[in-house]
Amino acid sequence: MVRVPTYASYINMMNQTLRNKSQFELYNYQSITGLKAPTYSGYGASAYSIVNFEATLDVTSTFLENNKLLNVELKAMNTSMQSINDTISDFKTMLSNFTGAEVERLTPDYTGGEITFTNNEPATYVGKTITVDGVQYTFTDGDATGNNIDLSGIAADAGTEGYAQKVMDALKNKVDPTGKYPEFEFDGATFKFPLYTINGGSTILSADGVETGEPYTMNQDQAHNLNELQNSAFTTLKMLADNLNIQANGKYLFGGGDATQSPINFPFKTLDEFQAYYDGVNIKFPTNSAANLCNRTLTSAQTGGLTIDLVEGNQFKITPDKEGGFLEEAVTANPNTTGKLTFNADKNTLNATQYGAFNTIKAGDTLIIGGTADNNKSLVVKSVSSDGKTIVFEESVPGIADEVLDDPTGVTLKTSFPTGAVIDLNNMGNNIAPRVQVLGVNVDGTLNVRADPDYFNADSVRIEDSSRWSMSTMTYYTGGDLNLERRISENQSVTMDVTANDGAFEKLFRSLGQIAQANVVDTRNPADIEGLIQPNRAYDIMITASKLIQSAVDDSGETTKHGANSSLYVVSAKLNANYVLLNNVDENLTLVKNNLQSSVDSLKNVDKTEAAVKALLAQNNLEASYSVLQNALSLSLLNYID
Repeated sequence: MVRVPTYASYINMMNQTLRNKSQFELYNYQSITGLKAPTYSGYGASAYSIVNFEATLDVTSTFLENNKLLNVELKAMNTSMQSINDTISDFKTMLSNFTGAEVERLTPDYTGGEITFTNNEPATYVGKTITVDGVQYTFTDGDATGNNIDLSGIAADAGTEGYAQKVMDALKNKVDPTGKYPEFEFDGATFKFPLYTINGGSTILSADGVETGEPYTMNQDQAHNLNELQNSAFTTLKMLADNLNIQANGKYLFGGGDATQSPINFPFKTLDEFQAYYDGVNIKFPTNSAANLCNRTLTSAQTGGLTIDLVEGNQFKITPDKEGGFLEEAVTANPNTTGKLTFNADKNTLNATQYGAFNTIKAGDTLIIGGTADNNKSLVVKSVSSDGKTIVFEESVPGIADEVLDDPTGVTLKTSFPTGAVIDLNNMGNNIAPRVQVLGVNVDGTLNVRADPDYFNADSVRIEDSSRWSMSTMTYYTGGDLNLERRISENQSVTMDVTANDGAFEKLFRSLGQIAQANVVDTRNPADIEGLIQPNRAYDIMITASKLIQSAVDDSGETTKHGANSSLYVVSAKLNANYVLLNNVDENLTLVKNNLQSSVDSLKNVDKTEAAVKALLAQNNLEASYSVLQNALSLSLLNYID
């Protein structure tokens, strides 16, 4: 007899059908996707492991993607460094050949000056001076003391033929009576001399009736070789700028974290334009790193109006209306920031007892000290110790005095434009030189500068307070100083601390700029020169530049190290090390990624063929369940009551 289903049996059959349906859907999902379950709850005890594996996999994949960007940057930086190394190597060879074969013949030692007295009137000579080998002689009418050249003995010959020659004889008898200067040649009224022995400030050179000989000129081959070297130096400077201004991933790679502007400011298009700026006489290319990297702008808001006074020749003094307008506080001295201060005359040092007291000061800075009893001076910093407690100063006259300040409160330590810095005088007017070069900073904060005197129409020039003008230093570097740490894995990172103002590049810019500037060989007339012509000027410039370039290459060449990246060797090694480390880490990350993916797949995936077979079986079971359920639902007690 067939039993009529009850409510409970209906529910039981319904649940079994739903279970068959759920199993069919699961196997069908698995056969389509290859995954065990659509949600983590379907993985049971494996769910926790899967979540952890997938989280680690996401982190690893992110590192690999980010490392692709870093890989591009390091490749670009290494390519730039290879180009720089190759170009510098070629220029070094050219410079070596030049200094070995040419430079000594370019120096003033091998050139001559000449003056001839042609006027026979005493007024031409009396009161005039001539400086020979650093000693000044004065022509007088009756005073033979000291270094005076007395012309009274030949007064009767004045106005007659031969008076000028007798003046020359008097000069000879005073400066070279025993022939101690064999290189001097006196011939009648003419005096021939090595160019560097006569001071251009000698007033006799510009007197009426005094003729100066032709200034020294190089022969055609010498001029060609020097021009070729300077053109090569200038081209190399432009190459440096181009390679250090490279971009990748939307940022400047040598910019010290500053992606907004190119780190190198080299505005010169031609050698002539460069030499018009750095004329080698009034404006020389900086010879120290502090001046070469000085990046400072002042306006009348800091200085007030300015007064520019002629000192002599091409030397001027600039005085700001506001006291200390050119100065900037470097260290606030007190027991907490510096501790006790000790000046040591023997070692030429200033010591503090607090660590890091002088960390804001660097080599080449001009330090103006005030508030002491014996050492209110303007001094140039030679070096600062790594612990920031000791400053060594460049030798100066007068030097520092021994002094101990147990409580330095009230002592001021201020910096200003470093010696050698080139300052552009912007919008100050037509009668002002467009630029000046700092020769030193006085204790009162005024600047001693050198400038082209042809631009000034008076011995004292006034610049009124105005928002239209400014003073800004000329530096090749305009980037930042930020060192970036880039994480390349969970436990490893690389430091991106190579910037275009590193010592290796700064030394290259400085050496190449000194070679490329104008008047490496001084061909001016002695009458146009203030002071003695530098003997061996060209030789000194070339040899100094050669040593500086060698120092930039491998830290040799007898120059002081400059920062952590002071040579191309160090920079290249650092970039290569980062590149190798990145590749090694990427290889490891790729292995980890593959292993993690394999582990996740083993926990999440199923055999799709097997799942399809199970889905067919589950489908049959489900169809059977539907059939049984349908039959059960069609039964009624009325079917059996008749």
